[in-house]
Amino acid sequence: MGTVQAIACSVKSYGRAMAAACYAAMPGFLSGLKGKVSILTYHRVLSHSELSTQYVQPGMYVSVDVFDRQLQFLRRHCTVLSFADLLAMWATRQWDITQRYCVVTFDDGWLDNYRHAFPLLKRYGIPATIFLPTDYIGTDQWFWPDRISWLWPRWNKQSGAEQHRVWSAVSTQHAWCQGLEQALMGGDIESLLEGCKPHSYDRIDHFVQSWADALGVLLPSERQVMNWDEVNEMSQSGIFFGSHSMTHKILTTVSDEELLQEVQGSWDALRRRVVRALPVFCYPNGNWNERIGRAVEVAGYEAAVTTEFGYETGVPGNLYALKRINMHEAVTCSDALLGFHLAGWNHRHG
Repeated sequence: MGTVQAIACSVKSYGRAMAAACYAAMPGFLSGLKGKVSILTYHRVLSHSELSTQYVQPGMYVSVDVFDRQLQFLRRHCTVLSFADLLAMWATRQWDITQRYCVVTFDDGWLDNYRHAFPLLKRYGIPATIFLPTDYIGTDQWFWPDRISWLWPRWNKQSGAEQHRVWSAVSTQHAWCQGLEQALMGGDIESLLEGCKPHSYDRIDHFVQSWADALGVLLPSERQVMNWDEVNEMSQSGIFFGSHSMTHKILTTVSDEELLQEVQGSWDALRRRVVRALPVFCYPNGNWNERIGRAVEVAGYEAAVTTEFGYETGVPGNLYALKRINMHEAVTCSDALLGFHLAGWNHRHG
């Protein structure tokens, strides 16, 4: 990040912190959430030592100590429901408009959810639902953004001439990725990751492997996601598990046949296991449309969650397009910032 960008980010962060402090001091703090349910989206919960040794996308994590404080905040200010309870309340039309409801969800089934989040959820008696890409569970597979993030510092260590040699070899094999050159050469990993998302999983996978080969490195294989024994242990302590597809492919890029397999196959995999299987689907990367929503409904799911910011009420607008609130470190690392974020002020003002 350049100096001007860094200064702009610092100014924006300071302004947000000041606004959040003012909001937290207002008599009507969080009153706008009454009668609504905030479905929270978490991904990773990481220690500071873990964060110091790897690149993790800023919107993908909270630190352990921040997560601890957030759970205490939610217990004080919200009625925290399991997703199963939320579905039951919607079905029976039992809704208290004076309550601030909240549901905790996690995407992807990261191993750190088991190591770091699970003990804290148990300590505070907070129910949660984790959406699993079922083909990854119990394997050493990495999600492609994390393989790119792992390659990134190894790429940056190369000289300019070596980078051009490597990129020439990769782009010759994969003409589509020539459009990524500006982000790569400009040191902008976030743009690189975003530039990959519209493409098929197989295309991205081949690109990543070619990049590793050209750099002369072996891609990592340390386990990043939970195994089924860990899923079972968490189920016994009240954690629910929903589907995040089988392979985490972006479903707007797959055929009708693949869509059916990803949606139905993942639900079948959950029901074969001795786990608390929740009939709720989570769209990978939030990408969905009416075709995908219909496939999810036909497969037997009762609801599906998106990445669109917002709240639900006692009568959800669309059970297969439920809104959520993404939780990440930068905008939720204090009680004031968390309240500000939950109230929607970050979304309103960017």
